[in-house]
Amino acid sequence: MSTPLRLLRALLGLAVLAALIAGIPLVLLAVGYQPTEFAGGWDLLTQQDDGRLFFTVLTTIGWIGWALFTLSALVEIVALVRGRTAKRIKGLGGMQSFAGLLIGGLVLIAPTAASAATTGPAVAATTVQTAGTSSATTAQTAAAAEQDAWPTHTVTGDSELPWDLAEQYLGSGPRWKDIAALNPSVSQLAAGDQFLPKGTVIRLPADANIAKPAAPAPAPSQTAPETAAPAQQPTQAAPTDAKPAAAETEHVVKPDENLWGIADEHGDPEDWPKIFEANKGKQLPGGGTFDNPDLIVPGQKLTLPTATAPAPTSDSRPAPDTKTTPAPEPSKTATPAPPASAPSTTPTTAAPTPAQDGQKADTARQLQDSDEALAPAAVWMGAGALAAALIGTLATRRILQQRRRRPGRRIPMPTGSAAATEQGLRAAQHPTGFDLLDAALRTLALNLAAAERDLPVVTAVVLHEQKVELHLDGDVPPMKPFSGAAGRTDLWTCPASSPDLADHDALQAADAPYPALVSLGWDGAGRLVLVDLEHVGVLNLDGDADHARHVLQALAVELASTPLPGHLEITALADTAAGLDEAAPERVVRTHTLADAVAELTSHTSDQRRALAALGAPTLRAARLQEDAGGSWTPHILLAAELPEGDHTDALLDLITAQPRVAGAVVTASENADLTPEEGWTLHCAGPDETIVLPGSGLPIKLQGLTDQHFADAIELLTLSAADDVPARDEWLDGLLDTDDQTEAEKSRAAQDHEDAGKEDPADDAEEISDDETPQPATGADEDGMPEEYADIEREELENEPPAEAGSPTDETDEGPALPPAHTAVVPDGQAEHGTGGQPLADLLAPPAVPAPAAAAPEPASAAAAMLTKPEAAPTAAAEADNPAPARIPVPAPARGIDDADGTEATHGSAPTVLLLGRVLVEGATGRIDSNRLNAAVELVSYLALNPGADHHAIDDALWPGRLVNKDMRNSVISRTRSWLGKNADGDAYFPRVQHTGDSRYRLAQTVTCDWKTFQNLARTGLARLDEDGELALRRALALVRGRPFAAIDPQRYAWAEPAVQEMVSAIADVAYELSTRRREAADYAGALWAAHRGLLAAEENEMLHRQVFLAHHEAGDVDALRAAAARLSKINEGLGGGVDMEAETAQLLSTLLPKPVIRR
Repeated sequence: MSTPLRLLRALLGLAVLAALIAGIPLVLLAVGYQPTEFAGGWDLLTQQDDGRLFFTVLTTIGWIGWALFTLSALVEIVALVRGRTAKRIKGLGGMQSFAGLLIGGLVLIAPTAASAATTGPAVAATTVQTAGTSSATTAQTAAAAEQDAWPTHTVTGDSELPWDLAEQYLGSGPRWKDIAALNPSVSQLAAGDQFLPKGTVIRLPADANIAKPAAPAPAPSQTAPETAAPAQQPTQAAPTDAKPAAAETEHVVKPDENLWGIADEHGDPEDWPKIFEANKGKQLPGGGTFDNPDLIVPGQKLTLPTATAPAPTSDSRPAPDTKTTPAPEPSKTATPAPPASAPSTTPTTAAPTPAQDGQKADTARQLQDSDEALAPAAVWMGAGALAAALIGTLATRRILQQRRRRPGRRIPMPTGSAAATEQGLRAAQHPTGFDLLDAALRTLALNLAAAERDLPVVTAVVLHEQKVELHLDGDVPPMKPFSGAAGRTDLWTCPASSPDLADHDALQAADAPYPALVSLGWDGAGRLVLVDLEHVGVLNLDGDADHARHVLQALAVELASTPLPGHLEITALADTAAGLDEAAPERVVRTHTLADAVAELTSHTSDQRRALAALGAPTLRAARLQEDAGGSWTPHILLAAELPEGDHTDALLDLITAQPRVAGAVVTASENADLTPEEGWTLHCAGPDETIVLPGSGLPIKLQGLTDQHFADAIELLTLSAADDVPARDEWLDGLLDTDDQTEAEKSRAAQDHEDAGKEDPADDAEEISDDETPQPATGADEDGMPEEYADIEREELENEPPAEAGSPTDETDEGPALPPAHTAVVPDGQAEHGTGGQPLADLLAPPAVPAPAAAAPEPASAAAAMLTKPEAAPTAAAEADNPAPARIPVPAPARGIDDADGTEATHGSAPTVLLLGRVLVEGATGRIDSNRLNAAVELVSYLALNPGADHHAIDDALWPGRLVNKDMRNSVISRTRSWLGKNADGDAYFPRVQHTGDSRYRLAQTVTCDWKTFQNLARTGLARLDEDGELALRRALALVRGRPFAAIDPQRYAWAEPAVQEMVSAIADVAYELSTRRREAADYAGALWAAHRGLLAAEENEMLHRQVFLAHHEAGDVDALRAAAARLSKINEGLGGGVDMEAETAQLLSTLLPKPVIRR
């Protein structure tokens, strides 16, 4: 409630209360007949009444009413003073409520006065971004500043009362109603004597005394005893060229000012932390000390340094602070991380990172090679249809790419901004209801056709989480599976649980009744809103030219990759949606003149109108339900950013709007498309945050758009997903590629890498640190030798971490289930060297010598000279003469694992194992974790298994892409994960703290294994060796495969994993192809089939492996099995993207292998 309204309510309450308590007695005494008139006794009842008796009775009733109201008011006042809710007096509930309302209005005077005298908390609306954020995220932060401006309190206990909060923060229990007035949605506050719900965030008045946070960000005085002001003496370690302390001036805070603005007035807005540090601990006007940068008050005097050192850049270390840093400490950066609101977004250059100090991360950066800031999920919020369309199209196309990929090569994957955009799209995915929508509409079409009714005209479709909502242009009796909503027949709904939905086989008999459905945006509740372009006819986007173009681009991309079944023909005019025709040639063609577009649409509309006349169907909606409709009614949609004035534009609009309407539409952002409501829709594109009202349905929505950069990224993603395979560039396969695929430059680079590898000392890859050695802290580091931002994170985490339950029994039936111990951990996590002929298998299977935690160098690239077997060819006879394969070394039998016969002991005992080659699992964790928190922990462990040495920015971007993650959220996940993984017998955590990793980065202990790393090591050895040991290594690698990598994951999680998934699929298929070829050449057809089928577990669409199956069955003489395998491939191809043909090579092979039918004459 605003301040004027509060004052008005208080004054009105005071006036009414005074009139009732003081005014009524005066009126009754002045004009009433007092009860003393009853002194005549019973005689008054026997005498003729002259009216006095009647008025005496009325006056008496008035006095009784006044007494009861006054009593109610006194009860409410006493309860207010005591800070409790007044007890209800039977029969006086209404009076008490009225009295409480009036008295409550008077209470509002106190917070109103405080608010008038005190400004809201200072909010630094900084635009500085950290890694993993974007301008959109910053904009959201600024937009939320007003909401977060008040001091807040989060209820942490089960017995907190409003009175207690008022005493704690306001110094007076009766002021609980001040707090209640700021939190009208918390009913327990309005009652006054009820316990507050745990976790509720309570807004407090501006004059609340907020205590200093328990764990402040590192500041110069962090470890020194707290004083009224920071120390002013220089440090002992100050450099000799340090400048003297700057002169200081004074600034008096005015209403509505904040630290950011004050710093901006005096030089650099990013210097606000220096102002805070210079004044921290000083007295505030009205009492209290200045220890919260989010709270400054008018009249407060701030000391301002007139000259400050510039903020350090990202490639230089910050100089020691000669003004505020206590002598005993290493120099700290001057920028703190204030809690809660906007000032907490500090410049990323304020604290050096290990990379800036010259330290190197320890691996697997091919999955994090983009320097671009991730396009946050907020950019795609509401664009669920667009995100689903793009990701669905990418998934299908990449399956087709894997299907035709050649051995030893890889499908191209995006990098840079396009990769960030794909991750943003994956993070924004959510159940959008498209499967339900398709099933409901097809069922509707079947039922309407059976009832001989036409399709209704749909003006809008709203997708809820568990239902579909159709808005019609008029009242139409509902048809199953839809029903009328709340007695309305122009609004149909179909829940996901409807028993009237047709089964899968029946749905295949129905065409999509509304193939031109496309999403325009989302309503106020975030639900997608779609429209039927066939019904709209001409959709004109006017208003802001840039936003109109963005909306048109979003519509274009979605139409080109819609998740809804049905074929569309799209024509892009001139430079509209540039590149879309090349990215999606199966749907989009481009014409450069409007005359050509009109000619094409004229042919399309003429054909469809002739077809309507031949069928005798009055409308397109009636024709779609006829059995012979088939593909006769494919929509043709023209995308035109501009329509020039003239006859061609008029002819185009006439073609679309003429009756009967056909399956066609025009989407334009031209100023020359002046439409009447009967001709089409005109939507005003004022901006991405503006709400418009849809014609017909009257739904208020926000239009979704695609910026030029994101549109370019979408085009790049679609283009790459249709491109041919490229040479593999993964370090673990260096030297193992087909030499025919290597360029001269690549061969030269491989040779140089081989020379460098021979010069390196393996001991240089790890730095041993003894227990009594302490690494020297770097500049900007704490006593543990790590950068202060990590020190702060781990320090808070250590304080809040629950005790680990290492050694506790694993019982999945308990409240906090833990995963079972690992079965086997075959090899170390990528630590072994590999020579030119491949690592001996006995060495590969030996237990590792685990070094002390230290900063590990990246693993050197392989220099192996062997190559993958040629397609359908025998393996190479021998290695090159100058690099002979080592002699065969006796090795233990294969481990008893998945589909293997024998077994060996696990090399790492009970250390956890991360399983990614199939459904994602973590086995062998010794602690416990709540089942509802398990997914985040498993994802974190999986990420670190593939990306050791990640900093907290990388973890934030991976697990919470596009979101502004606070330290508490991250620390709680990390802490729970560490406790869950547990410790080894020596008490060392399987997820060490960053203080113990050597380079202050997050990584798992080296005893924690990963099946993908194991697979890589085995595959490296197996592909490099052409002997029995090589085949054994390949078999062991394939035995790790349980299905498609990262199978059955939550689509909203693992947005970072797509590059890894595609690499794993390619590698598994290559290894399976290689082993299958070797075994088939050795006439071991069962072994060849086993290898091929293991590969098909990860990539069932891979025709290279299916050809291996065909060859093995043919050479084994099993014609029936060959036919069954061919039928299986045909069924798989039918389910790919609406059905695809076999590759020509596969069809030719089957034609050769299958016996020819005998033609009898």
